[in-house]
Amino acid sequence: MASIDTIAIFTAAATATSWQRTNLGLSTRVEHDGFTWSVQLPPESGRAYISGSSNWGGDTCEYIEATWGETFPIVDAAMNATRVR
Repeated sequence: MASIDTIAIFTAAATATSWQRTNLGLSTRVEHDGFTWSVQLPPESGRAYISGSSNWGGDTCEYIEATWGETFPIVDAAMNATRVR
């Protein structure tokens, strides 16, 4: 696999409107560069991270942490998507 464009993946996660609650925290899946990327928010606190990717060639496990500046808009998107209205 070529180098991972983490900025694009975290930017896409910051606009995600579909989030799922798991035992690992909130999770979303975003499409980028032919892959579906899983982005996680830890259940307690901490920075967002890419937990893996998948495409026609299979699945991979990753742990690529976002910066705090990338994490804050991702948290906002997750909270907006999961807010009870």
